[in-house]
Amino acid sequence: MIGIKSRGKHPPGRGAVRDKIPIPVSPVIYSALRAMYGGKRRDGWESDSWGRPFFRYRTRAGSVTFFYSPPPNFSGRFHPSISMYYTPRLSFVYSGSLRSLAGRLSVETADVFLILLSRIAGLRDPKETAQIRLDEIADMRGVHLRRGSGRKLREDLKQEILRISDLRLSMSWKDYPTGGRVSFGNERPDKLLDILDFEYASGKGKRTAFRYRCGQALSHFLNPEGLFWIGYYSRSLLNLSPYHEAFTKKIGTYWIMVGTVAGKKGLPPRAAPRTILDFCGEGEGRDAGRIVDSFVAAHERLQELGVLEKAPVIEPPSRAKGYFQDWLDSPMSVKLSDDLWRMQPRRRLPESARRAEAALLDTPPASAGDIQERPKQIRLFRDRYSIRQETLAEHIGVSRQTLSMYERSLRPVPADKANRILEIWKRVAKKA
Repeated sequence: MIGIKSRGKHPPGRGAVRDKIPIPVSPVIYSALRAMYGGKRRDGWESDSWGRPFFRYRTRAGSVTFFYSPPPNFSGRFHPSISMYYTPRLSFVYSGSLRSLAGRLSVETADVFLILLSRIAGLRDPKETAQIRLDEIADMRGVHLRRGSGRKLREDLKQEILRISDLRLSMSWKDYPTGGRVSFGNERPDKLLDILDFEYASGKGKRTAFRYRCGQALSHFLNPEGLFWIGYYSRSLLNLSPYHEAFTKKIGTYWIMVGTVAGKKGLPPRAAPRTILDFCGEGEGRDAGRIVDSFVAAHERLQELGVLEKAPVIEPPSRAKGYFQDWLDSPMSVKLSDDLWRMQPRRRLPESARRAEAALLDTPPASAGDIQERPKQIRLFRDRYSIRQETLAEHIGVSRQTLSMYERSLRPVPADKANRILEIWKRVAKKA
């Protein structure tokens, strides 16, 4: 008997389990995400004359440059045998370690960064101090701890936070009200986030948490007026695997960041694949066909998750020789889910109605004909039990694209496939 593994159901009534989290949008946050996504790219982070890494983001309005400077416990974390007294003779050792530190930046680092920012976005004044525990970060990422895995997970999350706390930046930006230019950190780079860890020990063990606030450069863009530029980041993106669906995460993050700004101006977000790939830290590579296929699949997945209400026509009209460069520069527009950029969160059903809806999903349909008549139930079933579209498609013997067309009523569900879905639904509901 074939079984489908579910990631588990969220218990009702838990405040941390929501469909989205608030996220402030600013050039500093946008450029920081680019720096994190570009950590593993050789051409993402450049090197200065000493070989030390830096990442520079430029626009017509200004530039932001990120650095990794040796933190107080630098030698203990990377080279225990080296004295902390920094001299030019040791610069090659430090620069190599800093390069390694930048190379560890990843999609997971960006996930943690976005979670930290969600707490800042919830403050009355973004210059106040926020606080979060490692367990809360794990919960917001949708990670369920198994026996023996908690310690390693907490240590991994702590390392991601330390990587963020080591990031410094300098910035020069046009001041539109006065027409002048404002600069931060020219002499001494500012912290992206000022993070302080603290630990509480008792008879039951130790609990680690972090208090943090914006660096002065970031807080310049998050003044009370700037809080208008808050969108909502879909939790479904946080719950995606950073290993298997990293590309989808990055593209979804891009559209949310630019879509929030465009939506508040009454415009649809618009970009060319080359710009999106650059944000994602993805090189153009040699296998053009694979890049296009992955790009198309990622947007279909985003529409399935509800991040995009309408995905663009991405498939190039022809794959004749030379098509790839034209495709890279062909702008496309999407329709971002309204509740991800609007100021007011989406209206939620009353608790009684939500429980009634959940109870209906716990009970499989009476017959396969019900699924054929209302194919949108398939997606609700998968969401309820956290089953990936690819997994269900494999077990009923169709492609992911075909199952997506079933769920969107673009293609009728054959009787044998509906029967197979009903069998799986009954088995999963019985085990839940």
